[in-house]
Amino acid sequence: MHHCRVPGCTAPSSRWGTLCSTHKSRQRRHGHPMQDGVTKAELAPYRAIIRQRKANNPNSPFWPSIEARWNALVDHCRGVVAAYLNGRAMNRNERQACQEVVKLAEHVEAGEVVETALALYLMHEQAPRRFLSDDAFRHQLSRRLRGLADVNAGTWYDHTTGKLKRVYRDLPATSAVVMGAMLAETFGVAGLLLARREEEDAEKRRRENEELAQAVKDLK
Repeated sequence: MHHCRVPGCTAPSSRWGTLCSTHKSRQRRHGHPMQDGVTKAELAPYRAIIRQRKANNPNSPFWPSIEARWNALVDHCRGVVAAYLNGRAMNRNERQACQEVVKLAEHVEAGEVVETALALYLMHEQAPRRFLSDDAFRHQLSRRLRGLADVNAGTWYDHTTGKLKRVYRDLPATSAVVMGAMLAETFGVAGLLLARREEEDAEKRRRENEELAQAVKDLK
């Protein structure tokens, strides 16, 4: 009997694969067999940083320009969906990804989409070990953005706790990769530049604090 290839896992692998059922499911849902999903609570402090940055720079052309990039992606995806509805043959994964983008645009304000996407890039820059591969990051990007739309959520009753629990419907893995690639192309450059600016400002604050501490130390 062969065991799962994930280090430390002793569960048997599937008949035709190298992963156990648990890690195979995680690979499909999160883009890597050892990747955990990014939670709303985890992302909250990074979203707060983005909101503060926007509040400090309300008239910057950065914000409308990144929203324009999002709107351009939405327009492209609407065209793809319209072509599909008119009978044009196309790649199923691209079509599903575009349908999800359109659904997101119809149920969530552009500003919230932008804030969430930029927060994920900031998280990636400040906590890079949280994402185990590029595919894993793109899966989380698509999952967290899809999670903004209530239409993507369902509920189930947990008999153990006696409460309703919320669960999000997953995209097929390949469609999630396609959607993640679309989102990365839309937000990637802006997200990385903003994350690096945040790091530069944090480094500046650290230097100022060190200089202040030294000045206090030198007092007679």
